[in-house]
Amino acid sequence: MHILFWMCSLTFWTYSTCNTYHVSVWESMRNNGIWLVLQAILVYSIIYWLMPQYFYRRQYWRFTLASTACWLAMSLLNAWVMLSLVKSDHPQAQLGSVFSFAVFTSMTNFYVCFVFIAAKTVKDKLEAERHQREADKERTENELRFLKSQMNPHFLFNAINSIYVLIRKDQEMAAGTLATFADMLRYQLYECNTETIPVEKEIAYLNNYVQLEQLRKGKALQLDYQVGENVRHFSIAPLLLIPFVENAFKYVSTYTNQDNHIRLTLDYQDNNFLLEVENSVEPMASRPVMNGAGGIGLENVKRRLELIYKGNYDLQITPGDRVFTVKLTIKII
Repeated sequence: MHILFWMCSLTFWTYSTCNTYHVSVWESMRNNGIWLVLQAILVYSIIYWLMPQYFYRRQYWRFTLASTACWLAMSLLNAWVMLSLVKSDHPQAQLGSVFSFAVFTSMTNFYVCFVFIAAKTVKDKLEAERHQREADKERTENELRFLKSQMNPHFLFNAINSIYVLIRKDQEMAAGTLATFADMLRYQLYECNTETIPVEKEIAYLNNYVQLEQLRKGKALQLDYQVGENVRHFSIAPLLLIPFVENAFKYVSTYTNQDNHIRLTLDYQDNNFLLEVENSVEPMASRPVMNGAGGIGLENVKRRLELIYKGNYDLQITPGDRVFTVKLTIKII
């Protein structure tokens, strides 16, 4: 772009000088070439030296004074060089003083400097914004990876504890559950490294977890698990649903004289994906909180939702004396 600009300038001024003063092409090209070289020295001194030195450091007065001094000095030098060249080629020509010709050279130098300073300012601003976007994206991706890594130990602890209980009850069932656990690990380690994943895979992972927990809880828990027929053919962020389900199984009540229940519902209507989780709790018993180790899954998933689906989700968490309810709605775009 720079080369194109200067070549166009040289062509324009050479053609203009030839038509105005009726001089040879060589003379016109030589004189204008020297003029443009001096002009380029002025321009690049300002945008690559004075701007980083003063302008970007918000020292605007120093930048203005230094740029003005360079502009005036180069305009005088330009005028003196041009007049000297014309006098050597045309000794009989009636020429004005250097200062009078410097008025013309200063005007042309001014608009060229203005164009370059404006273009450099816009270019640097766009590059700064691009770098900022890339930095924000990288920071967001790093934070999402960190949040995912925080959820893994919580899942591993629950799953291993479930298998441990099953080993003591039924070794054959424990073997099958261990195979299911291996599938879950494979999903977490190898299939969740993308921004989104087909909802069918996320539901399959959720099914395995629910099956594992239901085996561990046994008949002491009543589970109502429903997945709507429309929940398919779209993608969501991986490992987004499991923290709510984990907390439901972790904090469900353990009554011996009344029902303990968990209700899970997944549905998809009008581009809105809905997850509802409800579990019975004991009054004044420990339950999910948004701070502290007990609620680390909920805290992390709230942060992930804000990073990934900002403005396109609604999360309602309703703690009660008898039931704890979570309702998550995500608009699939």
